[in-house]
Amino acid sequence: MVLTRGTARLDLHIRVVGTASVERLTLDGAALHTPLFGDEAFAPTQRGEVSFLLDTPCTEDTPDVARIYEQSGEGAILRAEAVVNGKRCEIEAELPGRILRNRIYVVTLLKGVADQEVRLTVEPWEEGGEVGLHPDFDGRIRVDAAASELPAGVSVSEAGDRVTLPCGRTDLLLALDCGDELELLPVAGYPLTVEHEADAAQGVAGLNRFRIRKSLYAPGMEADEVVLQFRRKGLSESYPEDRIVLHLESNPVRLEGAISFGAESYAFDFGRYVDNELGRFTLPEGRCLQVEFGEDEDPWVKLLPADDDPQVVRVLGGWRPNDPRADGRLQAATLVVTDRTDASVREEYRISRRNYGLPVTWFHGVWWCKYNARGNSRQFEDQILSSADPAVEAGQSLFDYLRDCSPEEFRDLWGWAYQGDSGIGMQVVDDGEKLVMEGFSASASVHINKLPADALSPDGYELPTMEEFNRMFDATDYVWMMWSGSHTLRSPWEGHSLVQREQRRRNDVAVGSVQMADVLYARMWSPDFPDCEPVVWYGPGAQWNADGIQHSGHYNNILFAVCSPEGTGWYFSGAMNALYLQKNGAGTKDTRILRFKKSPVEYIYGV
Repeated sequence: MVLTRGTARLDLHIRVVGTASVERLTLDGAALHTPLFGDEAFAPTQRGEVSFLLDTPCTEDTPDVARIYEQSGEGAILRAEAVVNGKRCEIEAELPGRILRNRIYVVTLLKGVADQEVRLTVEPWEEGGEVGLHPDFDGRIRVDAAASELPAGVSVSEAGDRVTLPCGRTDLLLALDCGDELELLPVAGYPLTVEHEADAAQGVAGLNRFRIRKSLYAPGMEADEVVLQFRRKGLSESYPEDRIVLHLESNPVRLEGAISFGAESYAFDFGRYVDNELGRFTLPEGRCLQVEFGEDEDPWVKLLPADDDPQVVRVLGGWRPNDPRADGRLQAATLVVTDRTDASVREEYRISRRNYGLPVTWFHGVWWCKYNARGNSRQFEDQILSSADPAVEAGQSLFDYLRDCSPEEFRDLWGWAYQGDSGIGMQVVDDGEKLVMEGFSASASVHINKLPADALSPDGYELPTMEEFNRMFDATDYVWMMWSGSHTLRSPWEGHSLVQREQRRRNDVAVGSVQMADVLYARMWSPDFPDCEPVVWYGPGAQWNADGIQHSGHYNNILFAVCSPEGTGWYFSGAMNALYLQKNGAGTKDTRILRFKKSPVEYIYGV
C-alpha cells in the first residue's frame, strides 16, 4: 500500500521588479475537511475562510507557507496581503479547478515594469512522491564548484549562492548550475570585470560560465558585496533569486593619514609640496613595507617603525636643503607591501608630491631662507627657488652677488614688503619723487606678527619666532648696523654667543626718478660655524603713512615680520649715522619684509 500525504502544499515565489514582502495569505471558500484516503471526486460539504499569517513577512521565495486540503478549487479565492515597492496592496487569484493531495502548488506574486499591475497566480508545480516533498524550487542558481576554476583564497558558501574573493588580484572561472541559459545584467562601480565565457560543447552547463577578474583592493578600501544579477534567456524580466553574491574582502593592511588609494591606479598625488609624516601602515603578521625609487629619483621617502608598535610603519616625506632639482617637478616613490618569506608577493602603491624648495642657510639651529619673499608669498612660483638661485648660478655668495649684480637685479630682490594677511607683496614705486609701497593701505587692521607662523608662507616654510630672531639679534649691547663688527648674544645658543656682521651699501640703485644713496645690506654669521653661509639682510624701509619709506633721509629702517602672538618684533631703527637693532613690533599699518625659515622636518636627505 502506498501512503501519500493528505494535504497539498503552497510554496510562495516572488517575481517583482523592486521590493516586495507578503504578510498574510487567506483562502476564501476553502475545504474544511477531507476524506482519509484520496478521492479526486470528493466535493466538500463544509467550506469557509482559512487565514495563514506568516510569522515573518516573506521577501523572497519561501517553501511550505501553507497546507490546504484536497478539494475542488472551483469558487475558491486566494488573497495575498503584501507591500510592493513601499505600497500596501491586496491581490487575489482563483485556485485551480482541482487541488490534489501530495502536490505542490506555487503561489506567485508578479510585478514587472513600473506601470504594470501586481498579479497573483496559483499553478500546480509537481507531485510530492511517496516520501518527503523536495521540489527543485524553480531551479535556483548555484555555483558548480567542481566545474569552476577557483584559485587559492576563493571560497563558495555551502548554499552555493555566495563567493568570497580575497583582497588581492583574482582571476577565476565561475560555472553556474542552472537548467536555463543565463544572461548577466551589467555590473558597474566595482573593481572587477565579468565576461561570458561559454563552452557550447558542454551543452547548457557550458553556456553558464563566467570569467571574473578582480583588481587589488588597496589598504583603506572597505569590504564590499557585488550582486551578479542574471536573467534567464527568453525572459524579459530578472528575479531576485537569479543571482550570485560576490563578497570582496578588505585589505588586512590598514592605512591612516593623508594618503589614500583607490582601485583605479593605486596612486596618490598630494599635488603640492609636503614633508614629515605622510601616513601610517599597520601591517599584519608576516607582511612588511618597503620603498622603491626610480633610477633618477632621490630618496625623499623614509620608513620608520612607530615607537609603540613595530607593526606600524610611519611614511616620512623628507627635505633636501638647497636642492638644485626643487623646481616644482613631480617627485614619486613606490610603497611595496610584500610577504616576509616570499618577495614575489607584492602590492605596489605610488605616492607623489611637487618638489619645491627655497634657498636656505643654517644659523644657530634655524634653516633661514636666503631671500626675502616676493610676489604672492604663499606661492612657490613667485619665489626665488633653490633650483634657480641667482647667486649660486653666478658662483657667488648672496652677499657678494648683491654687490656685483646690476642695479635692476638688486632692486628686483630688494623692493618687496607686505602688509596685513593678504600675502600679496607690494613693490617700491616712485610716487612724484617720493618712494612708497605700491598698494599701501592706511586702514590695514591685521598685525602680521600675530598671524600663525605659516599663514603667509609656502608649504613647508614659516615665519621665525621671536626667540629664533633673538639667536641672532638679541645682544648684550647696542648692535650698530651702520658699522661692521660683532656682538655678543644675551642668551647664547647652546654655548655659542658671538655673532659677526658686515655691512655694505649701494649708491647706484634708482626707482623711477629717485636715485637712492646708502642702500644698506648686511650679513651675519657665527665664527663657530665657518662652513655655513652668512644670513644676509636687505629690504626697503617700513612705511606707516603717506610719507613713504624714507625716514631720517635714508631707506634702511627695515621692519621684520616675526611670529609673535604678543606682537613683538625687530626693527632697524634710527638715522644713518646711528642705525641700530631695536625690539619693536610696530603696528598693523606698518609694512614689513618677510623672511621665512624652513619649518621643522624630521627627515633631511642629501646632506
